[in-house]
Amino acid sequence: MRKRSALLCAAAATAMMAIPVVGPGAEAAGTTTKVMIRAIARDAMAIGTKVGGARITVREVANGDILAQGTQEGASGNVDLIMIQSRIRGARVFDAPGTAGFLAKLMLEKPTEVEITAEGPLGSPQSLQRSSKTLLLVPGQDILGDGVLLELHGFTVKLLSPGPEAQAVAGQTLLVRATVHML
Repeated sequence: MRKRSALLCAAAATAMMAIPVVGPGAEAAGTTTKVMIRAIARDAMAIGTKVGGARITVREVANGDILAQGTQEGASGNVDLIMIQSRIRGARVFDAPGTAGFLAKLMLEKPTEVEITAEGPLGSPQSLQRSSKTLLLVPGQDILGDGVLLELHGFTVKLLSPGPEAQAVAGQTLLVRATVHML
């Protein structure tokens, strides 16, 4: 009986040493999970650095904690692949060298439901659009290649005239000049 108790105590002590203890200020254990996130214009190119990029946020749904946040940077992508060639289901379209994206590296301990949000183009605050997706991430199951695509809809509108000092008078024509581009 004593031998059996000693063996059980030794087994319990060995098992306790295998459990990571995380104290205040220490990093949580987990498995690195990489997620490529790309904000793209509706049926068009990636939101690149030229138009200010896009703000990307990965938030845990259960508690609202921000797991990753940053700015999508890079080029708008390969015009031929994105805009001209027919697309085959599952083919990589945005995964060309230099194409804008944000690579989130998350430490996950368990399957985690997240909301991924993109806001852009950051270079045109008056035209800012927002898109989000909710999905379940599994520790160690990377999402790379084209990644998670978030479509932004709309236009960028830049007012050329009149300037901020102009006065509009009721009943009179006001000439407005602007540049309008699809995102």
